[in-house]
Amino acid sequence: MTKHILVISGSLRKASFTTALCRAVCGLQIEGTKFVLRDYVRTVPMYDGDLDTDSPPIEVADMRREIVESHAVLIGTPVYNYNIPGGIKNVVDWASRPYAKHSLIGRRVGVFGCSPGDSGGKQAVEYLRQITPLLGATLVGPELLFSKINTLIAADGTVDASVLGPLSALAHELAE
Repeated sequence: MTKHILVISGSLRKASFTTALCRAVCGLQIEGTKFVLRDYVRTVPMYDGDLDTDSPPIEVADMRREIVESHAVLIGTPVYNYNIPGGIKNVVDWASRPYAKHSLIGRRVGVFGCSPGDSGGKQAVEYLRQITPLLGATLVGPELLFSKINTLIAADGTVDASVLGPLSALAHELAE
């Protein structure tokens, strides 16, 4: 049976460095594992408690089902104003409900960050690493921060070995 690992980019930008790293992970070949890139930050509506019923919006229901059926989840995030992007916060809000019965409980979650600046997305990664266990998920892997990412991805999308190596190690750990 193939293990599915959901890969979620926190960026909406078409030429996103974060999404480029997510695509690189999806291109890894790990026996018995399939990485699936999902664009939940674009497709899931803004969280609204009035819509969070037994019949939530179809995009939310599909996302929650996919998370439950996944072996693990990998979140890549840029840092926006020293925090996670609103789209990732929205995905986490939908995924972490209903309280005590949500799709993240028991999931294995890995996180990485990147930015063209010096922080490598540290503030966003720290936030996600802090809340992951509080939501009943298991945090997997070390803190991965990739600073000056704009210099580590070639025009053809090739990712530098200094980035791909740690991402590959995290992907292997998530696949265990």
